Amino acid sequence: MVCALGAAVCFGTATVLQAMAARAVATGPGGDVALLWRALRQWRYLVGLGMDGLGFLLQIVALRSVPIYTVGAALAASLAVTAVVAARLLRVRLSRMEWAAVGVVCAGLALLGLA
Repeated sequence: MVCALGAAVCFGTATVLQAMAARAVATGPGGDVALLWRALRQWRYLVGLGMDGLGFLLQIVALRSVPIYTVGAALAASLAVTAVVAARLLRVRLSRMEWAAVGVVCAGLALLGLA
């Protein structure tokens, strides 16, 4: 279960880091390929790709030790991780309802872990 939660943290954080890198290079000239090349020169984008790879490896380890429905539920929590990390790094303001949703996801994962 720890590996599945670690994968969720990696995937959620990677999403925010890649968004930060894409936002930083989105104003330059060129089409999609040029945007990709500029993003690949950003350290945040590369760290995000590395975290995606680490998350994938953690997911594989988790799938070997716990049932697939448990891993799937834990990986779905990456959306909550994305929200929390975006609130911190991108300075996105989450509403009370969104914070409540993050809390419900965490409570659900705690119950799943206990089961």
